[in-house]
Amino acid sequence: MSEPQKLNSNPEILLKKRKNADRIRLEKQEAARKRKEEQLRRSKEKKNRFLRVETLLAKKMSTSKEAKRITRVSKVEKDTNQRIKLISKSKTSIDDIEDSTIQTESWDEKPKLLLVVRVRSSNNSKIPSKANKVLQALRLTHSNLGTFIKLTPTVLPLLKIISPYIVIGSPDLITVRELMQKRATIVTEVDGKKKEVLLDDNSVIEDRLGEFGLICTEDLVHEIFSLGDNFKQVVNFLRPFQLAPPVSGWGPMARLKRIQLKEETDTTVSQRGNAPLVEIDINKHIANQN
Repeated sequence: MSEPQKLNSNPEILLKKRKNADRIRLEKQEAARKRKEEQLRRSKEKKNRFLRVETLLAKKMSTSKEAKRITRVSKVEKDTNQRIKLISKSKTSIDDIEDSTIQTESWDEKPKLLLVVRVRSSNNSKIPSKANKVLQALRLTHSNLGTFIKLTPTVLPLLKIISPYIVIGSPDLITVRELMQKRATIVTEVDGKKKEVLLDDNSVIEDRLGEFGLICTEDLVHEIFSLGDNFKQVVNFLRPFQLAPPVSGWGPMARLKRIQLKEETDTTVSQRGNAPLVEIDINKHIANQN
């Protein structure tokens, strides 16, 4: 018998290994318990932290301002003589855009593919119930969630209502395919419980969407990008895309990139009811988060 085999068959060594494994397991459990307690303590501190009167007053004023903006948008929506326009983000300020410019750069009212991504609001106000219902309908429950929509005259006013909380843009075929390959998830039953899993099996697509002639991921990409007849079924089949934080790290270059990204995505929301909806370069935005 060789020397390693003799050591492995020694009962004292085996018992020592078992004790070490038990000790390491207990240490990991204790570390996990401490992390959980620390997270709970921090959450309580955040809830009970002192807020200045100026902060509360600013939030209240911002919430009131946001509610008035939504009221104006709803009024324009009911007025058949006015329309909310969609323009590209090529101007420095929405308020500087003249009505004639809006007319020449407006959306031509044909169905159009848009990618909607929820972002953190810059106005620090409480989301009004009407805007919250639209976000819930789009399944954009928190930041960095994205979904595909078909832009129609009915959908455009709804996007205008939630404009402070989203960024929108027209994705190209590469962006659509990369999102489907990297971020596509679906809800399925695992051991009798509903669970969100990655879409990495074409047989699942064939089982769920085979009746519509869709059997693989490339079929879904084509259906979404071409706004096919089964666009609604495909979007409902997929869960919203969970995107990664756009910039990571704590170095000076990462901090500079975060500032640049904030300047690109943050737009001053106009209080005009007929203000256009600004479209950004969504392909560049997704490239930083996919």
